[in-house]
Amino acid sequence: MPQKVCLTGASGFLGSWCAKLLLEQGFIVHATVRSKEKAAYLKALPGSERLVIFDGVDLLTPGAFDAAMASCDVCMHTASPFFFANGTEDALVKPAVEGTRNVLDACVRAGVRKVVLTSSTAAVYVSYGTVADDHVWSSADWTSEGLVREKENWYCLSKTAAERVAWEVSRASSLDLCVLNPTLIFGPPHLNTSQNTIVGMMDGSLSQLDNSCKSIVDVRDVAEAHVAAITTGSGWGERFLLIGATPHQAEIADAVREALPAGMKANVPTSAISDETVLPSRDGPSLNSRLS
Repeated sequence: MPQKVCLTGASGFLGSWCAKLLLEQGFIVHATVRSKEKAAYLKALPGSERLVIFDGVDLLTPGAFDAAMASCDVCMHTASPFFFANGTEDALVKPAVEGTRNVLDACVRAGVRKVVLTSSTAAVYVSYGTVADDHVWSSADWTSEGLVREKENWYCLSKTAAERVAWEVSRASSLDLCVLNPTLIFGPPHLNTSQNTIVGMMDGSLSQLDNSCKSIVDVRDVAEAHVAAITTGSGWGERFLLIGATPHQAEIADAVREALPAGMKANVPTSAISDETVLPSRDGPSLNSRLS
């Protein structure tokens, strides 16, 4: 019998790719979503006869994941708020932390012993210049919750605090936990928060480029890493940084320009805001170099 996976946030950018790969590899997928209508397109995926969509599942509602978690072998938790405009502590940190606790508590109640969690490099290397330039970042590093709270960087705090909670619950309940820490996620098919800069380049709303390097990773690689955590049977008790490349924003602009039709190429800016190159790990994420 195929393994049964509870996939949270299945209609999201990463979640939808995870659903696709899980179905392709023969898994039964219990997909939790907030809106069944927005998740309807998942039913067009090959293998969707093995997909069960659980509608109206809210991160902050205790017990909301119990039905979806029943009889599952593994939980893949990708659901988490991801936005910057008007972001507040209540809007970002609370649902990320309490949602993670709710999901893992549901795992414990249902007897699900293995959890694959989507975290972020935002929980690893946001330092605002407090770490030496020659430091080599690894899975042993953690973003300081106190520092990002002081900076009111609620998104980075949400990812750091939520992952900390996941490890605490894992240790207390003997859950096998594997954490994936991707950086800014690019790729098809959605235009989501991760790709706001790309949209700005295409429609002309972005007038200048940041003179900075952006750590990015392809969504298909991130989804494959999530599924590999299940299929390889290894990596439990570890966290993995997922970084595909660190191009300058001008390189990203060149790639976008090349892909656009002739009538839209002029929308892509060519000038930079400043002459100083800023690396995300040194100064923390700006609006256009946020970590996913």
